Amino acid sequence: MDKDHANSIAITKILDKLQIRPLHVGRTKALYRSPISKEKQPSFWLYFKTNTWYDYGIPSGGDLAELVWRYLKFTGEAYTPVDVQRWIANMAKDGPSSQQLDEKISAASKIDSPILTIKSMEPLKFKGLIKYLEGLGISEPLASRYAKELKVHNRKTGKTFIAIGVPNEDGGYELHNPVFTGFIQPRGVTFFRGTNPSSRGIHIFKTVFDFLSVLSQLDCPAWVHDTMILHAHSNAARIAPYIQHYGYKTIYSWMDNDPGGHKATSVLHGLAKSQPRLIHLKMNRVYEDFLSVSSWHVASQAEKNRLKL
Repeated sequence: MDKDHANSIAITKILDKLQIRPLHVGRTKALYRSPISKEKQPSFWLYFKTNTWYDYGIPSGGDLAELVWRYLKFTGEAYTPVDVQRWIANMAKDGPSSQQLDEKISAASKIDSPILTIKSMEPLKFKGLIKYLEGLGISEPLASRYAKELKVHNRKTGKTFIAIGVPNEDGGYELHNPVFTGFIQPRGVTFFRGTNPSSRGIHIFKTVFDFLSVLSQLDCPAWVHDTMILHAHSNAARIAPYIQHYGYKTIYSWMDNDPGGHKATSVLHGLAKSQPRLIHLKMNRVYEDFLSVSSWHVASQAEKNRLKL
């Protein structure tokens, strides 16, 4: 079996043989627990159309041959090119049909029904949410450009609540209100296109409130650069596909000034170094006396209000 033949075999078939089941299945990709790294959260994505994978916990990705090479190495087995092709050939024998695989994926998708679901979506108007934003120094018109008001049903408790919802690139939503922060599956990062398509800068924030805090400081509804919202420091490696080969020249990171933020900054720095001529600028000096961009903005707004009195 040559490499091209090996890579024509569906990765789903190999994962199924390894008894590794998808945790979430979408139209174009599926999420698995990584078979090639130790992880605290699932971060291994399989892309159906290209039959490729990406493990955000490493971060790295590739075709089936690359996956098997890493799997054999991770499990302590011989992993020469010959070993890889022999292992794939053995695993591909007498496998389930593609129809059986499709049925298993469909069943997994049905089992993985989310606890939180959206009942309705509309522009921000609930006074409680607007007051919450004002406490963060963010105006309703600005927030309305990037977020919606969601009525969310909790299948487990049977209750419904209202929250600010920010869509992510995987079809899920991040949720915020004064007493709750969570998400509607699947979880992912959020991308906002800048006003200048030719801009070569991208800003990375932990939360949407950090991003809106900077726009509020600049007194502008948008800026020229592209923006990514991680929603959690642990999602830092997920931006890799969004920056690879896209022509960016500078990454600006706005992570928290705590161990989690430092780790995320380190991950972003490594991603920048992996791309030719990509510079990473840490913006922590702007808010170095505060935990986050948002807390710095709230404090500065309070100071301005005192000066007005």
